[in-house]
Amino acid sequence: MNKSNEIMHLIQQHFWEMSEETSLNLGNEPVLPEDAEAFFVEFFQRFAVDAENFDFSRYFPNPGIRFLPNRILPDYLKTQHQPAQNLTVKMIVASGIAGKWLY
Repeated sequence: MNKSNEIMHLIQQHFWEMSEETSLNLGNEPVLPEDAEAFFVEFFQRFAVDAENFDFSRYFPNPGIRFLPNRILPDYLKTQHQPAQNLTVKMIVASGIAGKWLY
């Protein structure tokens, strides 16, 4: 099995069968951030992908506690107001093959 197929198999194990154009975080069937986080831990380790440029919050911004202002919250609870960038299966496969996060 080639690396691309192995990555697609891992995606299917964590979520469901997806095409390369499928978005993990946007659209009608986004995955839960907790599930995506577990996937990426295994993905980076299993395929020895350098995660230095990967910013999880770029794709899954923290919703925070919306009824409380950010100024009184610790950083890990603050609402991130930027829109999520699209995260596709194609991006994951390309990064897995390259050995580093490309996006």
